[in-house]
Amino acid sequence: MKNTWLSIALLLSGTTLFAQSNTTLEGNLPDLKEGTFVYLSKMSSSGKPDSVIAGAGNFRFSLNLEEGDMYLLRIGKDRNATGYLTFFYLEPGSLKVTAKGPLLTDAVYSGSSYASDLNSLNKATKTEPAFIEASALGKEMNEAYRVKDTIKLKALEAKYGRVDSIKNIWYKDWVKNHPASPVSAMVLSFYLREKDMSALQQQLNTLKPAARKNALGKKMQHSIDAAKATAIGKPAPDFTQNDTLGRPVSLKDFKGKYLLIDFWASWCVPCRQENPAVVKAFNAYKDKNFTILSVSLDQPGAKEKWLKAIHDDGLAWTHVSDLNWWDNAVSRQYDIRSIPANYLLGPDGVILAKNLRGEELEKKLEEVLK
Repeated sequence: MKNTWLSIALLLSGTTLFAQSNTTLEGNLPDLKEGTFVYLSKMSSSGKPDSVIAGAGNFRFSLNLEEGDMYLLRIGKDRNATGYLTFFYLEPGSLKVTAKGPLLTDAVYSGSSYASDLNSLNKATKTEPAFIEASALGKEMNEAYRVKDTIKLKALEAKYGRVDSIKNIWYKDWVKNHPASPVSAMVLSFYLREKDMSALQQQLNTLKPAARKNALGKKMQHSIDAAKATAIGKPAPDFTQNDTLGRPVSLKDFKGKYLLIDFWASWCVPCRQENPAVVKAFNAYKDKNFTILSVSLDQPGAKEKWLKAIHDDGLAWTHVSDLNWWDNAVSRQYDIRSIPANYLLGPDGVILAKNLRGEELEKKLEEVLK
């Protein structure tokens, strides 16, 4: 029976006995039942996760990693399992995760040079007062949201913001004390992600070269460089992507016009809610040398959903996409981390404003097109 489970696990994970692997991730979880699905995915990827079927109390992944990155481990009946999960840094080599409690609770890492740093972070979430308070507040906020108690929710959010600031101080001190650890890159990227790119650059520069020569360090540097390249007053970086009919469309094709580059997706509820305001602005100024170029972050195989959303929302302008979700080449070039997002360009292709919503968009268009 165990050999059968092993054969299935190898097939599911895409691993063969002849494949090259440079990384192993092993789990020893007493409550893990034989036959349970275990999924491993890169936090920054929208691709299909690796998967194995567990033995009694254990699992093992054999992987071929190019560099260190942040990963999410899920245990459950399908790839969207959310009941038991944990995330951690993983790089080529070996890492073991052991838990005394139910499945992934009280996870302890071993087998790598950075395992003790992962354990240090995990311990803080259970012992540091700010983390304990933040966890309790999070539960209260979820309950207030569930019962639609907006007054209580607003008060809790304000309190959470103050506690979160204390957590951030702890994280900054932790990074300061671990400049050579690749886990510090995970902390900067995930917990302390600065919106101010100059501040992020300063923090990144405090890490030793070995600590930032991984996917996380490279992504943060890309974000910094992209922010500089797409700052207000800079020429918008050119790109080419196919429209709804498969024809290539380039940003430079719109030179001479005021242009709104609009990042959205058919699955994005806030985007769909914002679309009426975008349509209103388009109709008001389309005869005044203004147009829109929408870049969709729709998923592979979702072309019909993309086209239907364009039709249903009345988006009568040019649309492009590579249907590659968050890996859309243009969104990565511009380092789009949430949608809706937009950039307003002048006729010379220079960025005039970004992330204009509702009345803000109309006011800005009225200002520049008067």
